Amino acid sequence: MTKKLFILSTKAGNKDFDEFEKEIIKVYEENHRIHELEILKTQYKNHGTEAARDFIKENPEDKIVIVCGGDGTLGEVSKVMYKSKAALGLIPMGTANDFAKNFSYKDFKIEDTFEPRIKPIDIIEVNNKICINVCSLGFDTHVLESTYDILEKEPELGYKAFYKAVLKEVTNITFEELELDLNLVNGEKIKYKDTLVVSALCNGSYYGSGFNPAPNGKLDDGILNLIAVKKQGLFTLIPLILRYKFGKHLSNKTVTEHLVKSGRIKSEKTLTANLDGEIFYSKEIDFIIREKGINWAYFK
Repeated sequence: MTKKLFILSTKAGNKDFDEFEKEIIKVYEENHRIHELEILKTQYKNHGTEAARDFIKENPEDKIVIVCGGDGTLGEVSKVMYKSKAALGLIPMGTANDFAKNFSYKDFKIEDTFEPRIKPIDIIEVNNKICINVCSLGFDTHVLESTYDILEKEPELGYKAFYKAVLKEVTNITFEELELDLNLVNGEKIKYKDTLVVSALCNGSYYGSGFNPAPNGKLDDGILNLIAVKKQGLFTLIPLILRYKFGKHLSNKTVTEHLVKSGRIKSEKTLTANLDGEIFYSKEIDFIIREKGINWAYFK
């Protein structure tokens, strides 16, 4: 018997989690599977992570943790799922739901969680921390910081706060002078310096309220897509941001995509970066792909 823990991230999005909890229980009861079910509604930061850790301690091969929330909660929970025999699944109920865009939820119903297909996906290890989706630095992370500030003052904006932050930061762009030391998928090693406006190290394809930095990215291909956008003027950057949004930017001469296994990004000054939306500060970013690092529960 496979047991499921549904983690309802009550701080995510604007969903009615009380009603959703009732719906889950009803469906499991009607199908005589209530004995498989556990539900947790988060009450504080990392509550879901703690619950997932406790849930998979015993018989992890018979456990599935299902995050009902957004990218933040998923990122937290993924840290304790790394290398576990348990599986991780997602029902997108957050604000942006970027990671969920890697999967199909068309006609999703709760019954789909009964017998999901389990298949491993890759993750990124960055400075000894786990990242399931995207690690980035530069303009987009400054936008993220501003987004958080805006949401504190205007929480009702939801995902629209991101676009407001873009308008704010685009007039105050900072560029990063970086040294990149990369181990490519083909076995080649390259090392160079450049001044970049955005660097995004992608496992998944989407982040930042639907932006598509790595349209060729796949979660289970053993490849990290490193997107590097060169320093440029405002009048060329603004249209490029629009192309970046829809994954149409790779043909631009100021954009380079490296297919990498591991590497290091360094700067003489402290960089502002983020892991799955969690901001951190460092002069050096060491990264490596961890192939098949998490068992993923596919509901379709």
